[in-house]
Amino acid sequence: MKNKELTKKKLIIAVGEIIKTEGFDSLKSASKIARKAEVDRKLINRYFGGLNQLIEAYIVENDYWLLFTEKINGLLKSNNYPGIKELITSILQNQFTYFSSDKDMQRLILWELTTSNPLMKSIHNARESMGQKILEITDDHFNGSKVNFRAISALLVGGIYYTILHTIYNGGTFSDLNITSNQGQEHMLTAIEQIVGWAYEEAENSK
Repeated sequence: MKNKELTKKKLIIAVGEIIKTEGFDSLKSASKIARKAEVDRKLINRYFGGLNQLIEAYIVENDYWLLFTEKINGLLKSNNYPGIKELITSILQNQFTYFSSDKDMQRLILWELTTSNPLMKSIHNARESMGQKILEITDDHFNGSKVNFRAISALLVGGIYYTILHTIYNGGTFSDLNITSNQGQEHMLTAIEQIVGWAYEEAENSK
């Protein structure tokens, strides 16, 4: 069992290394991944069920939403968090922090934006399912108001991805903010908190 888990880890690491040096489009060969991991290519099918499942395992280990699915589900079931507004704010702020520093997640989102294939659609649907669970707990507050919190969440999540990717690949500032600096990141985290707070206030005032 120990050797199996070690081999699986080596294969997942090999996927990441190939992505870093050659890009996602180079993941079409199971033999290449097996050589990189220095294991028999037959083990990809034996331990993962196939090449796509191996790539999916890599994605699950590096995607913010999928990585924390179990933790978020646990919080939602236990109601062990300070408040819904605070939970939503924390999730979005953590997404910004994680995406700012995790190169694998950055490459993953860039690949998703520039590629159309069944695997990425499956991953997207898994993220959407997780997001739906989170958004449903906000419904009691926003139902009957003029605020569509799903639209606000879409702008926040998409804005986080675009702002960071644009800064990484084009450099410089974005809206006069240097989000690679500690100060710039603090401004972004504060803005996320403010936007969620304003949405909650507007919902209360418009019912």
